[in-house]
Amino acid sequence: MKKIVLITILMSLLFMSPLVLSQETELLYGENEKNLPPNLQKIAEYNNQQAQFYLKNLSFLIAFLAGIIGILTPCSLAILPAFFAYSFKEKKEITRMTLFFFLGFMPVFVVFGLVATLFGKSIAIFQQANSFFVSLAGFILIFFGLMTFLGKGFSGIQFNKKTGKTPFGIFLFGILFALGFTACMGPILAGILLIAGVLQNYLYAASLMLFYSLGLFVPLFLIAIFFDKYNFANLMNRIDKRLGYSITNIISGGLLILMGLIFIIYGGTYIINNLGLGSLVVSIYSIQNKLISLQFINIIGGLILIGFLYLLWRVLKNKKEINKDE
Repeated sequence: MKKIVLITILMSLLFMSPLVLSQETELLYGENEKNLPPNLQKIAEYNNQQAQFYLKNLSFLIAFLAGIIGILTPCSLAILPAFFAYSFKEKKEITRMTLFFFLGFMPVFVVFGLVATLFGKSIAIFQQANSFFVSLAGFILIFFGLMTFLGKGFSGIQFNKKTGKTPFGIFLFGILFALGFTACMGPILAGILLIAGVLQNYLYAASLMLFYSLGLFVPLFLIAIFFDKYNFANLMNRIDKRLGYSITNIISGGLLILMGLIFIIYGGTYIINNLGLGSLVVSIYSIQNKLISLQFINIIGGLILIGFLYLLWRVLKNKKEINKDE
């Protein structure tokens, strides 16, 4: 119960911050636009038209589907090392751990995007301007990596002796990773930020980003469900016994240290954009852009979302019943 209350409070505080700041921005926006030079007024009018277009046509379900497709972009692929870092460490209940990782990642990802827009910057530039927090997250990730090498890990945080290990460490890991995660600015994510920056509709934009981030995690949840179903823990334990040492701790710790170094040296995961996969990115952006005009896309998105949530609920429920029996 304490974990749930703590998570709720943290998420509420993170969501409230851009909404409070937006009140002042909304008062200033109209007057500033009138004082712009003619050329800049045309740009402002164009941005306003685009924001209105996305406001009318971009639904939660389209944002959710765009997030699923967006995982294939190079910058979003940075989530995979984070996923495997705690998967190799935990080895069991990976679906449940992925849920806590998402709960930590999602509010920070949403707030970072909205606050960056509030100050008229892209997420990458905003991260560079606030590199202290990204570097701090990097050092903490390196510390987690070293602890994992020693067999301690980041999920061994204890509230008291009775509760033992809790998923709070995974939740914290999600927050830290989100501080340095730079999403690719595709048409859907750009449209969401236009709704926030131009129309000052931060609440709707935050909700769209929530569904977008949930879509990003759908492939990870499916991999986690697969790992849990086919007993990934037993497989990795057998490998560790054959080798005589914990290769999983080495892999997990190595990934955490690598991510920490990337955060410190490059100030975020945007460096992954330089992998030379430009044609792939263009193709993915093209697919995302076509989602808005596809017929019955909201029905398709709704069915996928309902099916995913039902599958996730069944897996978590069955796992809880198995743990009770044990």
